[in-house]
Parts: sequence; C-alpha cells; structure tokens
Amino acid sequence: MTERENAPSGRVVLGRKTPDAMVRFQWTGAEPEGLDSTEFAVSCGAVWEGDELVTHNLPAFEHNLRHSADGFLEDSD
Repeated sequence: MTERENAPSGRVVLGRKTPDAMVRFQWTGAEPEGLDSTEFAVSCGAVWEGDELVTHNLPAFEHNLRHSADGFLEDSD
C-alpha cells in the first residue's frame, strides 16, 4: 500500500524537503498523478509545514488540481 492509501482523512504529506540528499525535494507518493511542481501544489491549496508540503483536505486539493486549467471566471462588469 502507498502512503496515500494509508493516509488519514485529514493531513496528507505530499512531499518533503531533503536538504542533505542529492535531490533537495522528494514526493511521498501521496500526491495526485501528474503533480510535478511544489509551486503549483501551493497554488492548488497545499501548504508548507516546516519541511513538509501538506494538504489537510485531499479531495478539495485534487478538485483544484483537476480544474486548474479552467482558469478564473471573468467579472462581466
């Protein structure tokens, strides 16, 4: 089982900074498929808690990720 399948319904760790490793950031496997940017993850609702990139509402985070290409609605005024 992956970390995502074992994740509680609340806090899900998407990735971790690994400053002492050759690769400075590693995804945990709990991130939605296709997510490849920490900046994009933050724009979809993830937050940094210390060295961990987390979401506290995975379904809403995945919704934001799926609909990110929709853009923002323009104000008709």
